[in-house]
Amino acid sequence: MKISSPRRRQFLAGSAAALAAAVLLTGCGPAAQNPNAAGSASVAKELTIDAPSGPGSGYDQTARALEKALKGEKLSDKIEVRNTQGAGGTVALSQFVQKSGTKDLMLGGLSLVGATITNSAPNKLSDLTPVSRLIGEYEVIVVPAASPYKTLKEFLDALKTKPGSNPIAIGNQGGIDHIWGGKLVQDAGVKPTDVNFVTFSGGGEALVALLGNKVAAGIAGYGEFADQVEAGKLRILAVSSDKPLDLAPDAPTVVSAGYPDAVLVNWRGIFAPPGVSDADRKALSDVFSTLTQSNTWKETLKTNGWSDQYLDSDKFAEDLKTQQSSTQEILTTLGLA
Repeated sequence: MKISSPRRRQFLAGSAAALAAAVLLTGCGPAAQNPNAAGSASVAKELTIDAPSGPGSGYDQTARALEKALKGEKLSDKIEVRNTQGAGGTVALSQFVQKSGTKDLMLGGLSLVGATITNSAPNKLSDLTPVSRLIGEYEVIVVPAASPYKTLKEFLDALKTKPGSNPIAIGNQGGIDHIWGGKLVQDAGVKPTDVNFVTFSGGGEALVALLGNKVAAGIAGYGEFADQVEAGKLRILAVSSDKPLDLAPDAPTVVSAGYPDAVLVNWRGIFAPPGVSDADRKALSDVFSTLTQSNTWKETLKTNGWSDQYLDSDKFAEDLKTQQSSTQEILTTLGLA
């Protein structure tokens, strides 16, 4: 399975989108002169993006892709990526909710929604300021190349016999990996709480466990295992999509493997601290809107196998309410909440 190489970055100089971003960042247009939009002219010039997990994780990869793309499109001058690990991202959330202003941003997603529920966290993502929903990533379940399990059915049939005999590496308790793993084994007739799900704080640690045969399988976003799959060290049993992925067209989908109810996509978006003004919230949302329309970002999606899940700030806030409710329902059904 070959992974597409990124094409040459193309800038949007001269386009209406780039002009709008320039107005925001330079303060030379009406937004900078509007007293109700004080501070919005430079909301993205200097940023810190908090990835609520360890190096190599899906959040970390997304943060670093944003750093590269924002700089490439000249939408920001200076960006620092910071990793904050612990409790499925709820440690990062508890720290971030104390921040203010627009210089600090944080990534969040369906995985963190689940972690806040499972960990009975005092804060939830809706306590922050939703800026833009950005991407979706499909999950994969992989085994080491030497594994005796060639298909998803073979692996799940083995779990039926001895549910705790084949440990499965996941990102965090109650996160997207756990949710999808629970759905998979439940569809196969196995009680999710009987399965030995082993949590790791980052994709790098899970990868070491897989390659060292410390676990029988691993579940994560496709991008976390892509290099090792291409190198032939890991084999994909299934992806959580209903159609083959462009970057892994030969990998079975859960539908083709016989588990259609296990289709699931993980979304990730960007958040600002609580209390950000409407003017600054809109200015930040406009910056990321400009980014998502660029060829640079479209190539980023293609290279990483991510789907475009963009929503602006207002629509993102509404969707987050629905996601919170549906995730609570899923976790309760699976015995994880």
